[in-house]
Amino acid sequence: QKVSRANIVPLENSGLYWHLVDIIWIFLFPLFYLIT
Repeated sequence: QKVSRANIVPLENSGLYWHLVDIIWIFLFPLFYLIT
């Protein structure tokens, strides 16, 4: 169980990371579109 739990935690962290990246792009992409 220790191995499976150790594998699940990084996956959850990477999932949160990619959600943050998506949110950042949702805000940045319109800004670049308006600027250019």
